[in-house]
Amino acid sequence: MEPMMRREGRLVEWFADRGFGFIAPDDGGPNVFLHIRALPKNDKRLEIGQAYAFDAVLSPDGRERADNVVPLDKPVTPQPEPEKPKRSRWRLLEHVPPFLVIVAFAGIFASVSMVTDVSSNWYIIYGEASFACLVGYWIDKNAAIQKNWRVSETILLLIGLVGGWPGAIVAQEVFRHKTRKGTFRYLFWMTVAINMAAFVQINVFKSL
Repeated sequence: MEPMMRREGRLVEWFADRGFGFIAPDDGGPNVFLHIRALPKNDKRLEIGQAYAFDAVLSPDGRERADNVVPLDKPVTPQPEPEKPKRSRWRLLEHVPPFLVIVAFAGIFASVSMVTDVSSNWYIIYGEASFACLVGYWIDKNAAIQKNWRVSETILLLIGLVGGWPGAIVAQEVFRHKTRKGTFRYLFWMTVAINMAAFVQINVFKSL
């Protein structure tokens, strides 16, 4: 990971209990991840709107993070960020409580079980894959905080596709991880829909 350039920006988000936040660069572009370890030890000015100079470093996952952060004395007035256009492809899903999807699938599972014999292997598949997803998200969350090597998003999506998505939903909500990235969220919900459709196809239409 090599520094890309020296940039300046202002602090727009800070999660004190987790020790990280985001800087909005003055020259535009996506917000840059800021971990508390990148700040000087004697810096106490963790206030929204505080200006910083920093090295923009490219992480293995392709996103920028701030390093060698130095506070600037110039006053900065926080301004509301322009509203980002939502992706129409999954706009409706943003308003659906994630756990409600698990409840809905439980209803589908029960309904299918009433009309056909559902193999007990399905319980094992969903249980083990969900546990694998839960562990994978936990490892990735801690790796992000500690700036270690991350778990591939492709792996997380594939485990979810084969039946681990209920565990992924639990992990996302409990760890507050992978809940903001639009592209990943869209792909994740696609895997959920595909898995549900495959479950119904295999267990219902095979007997027709």
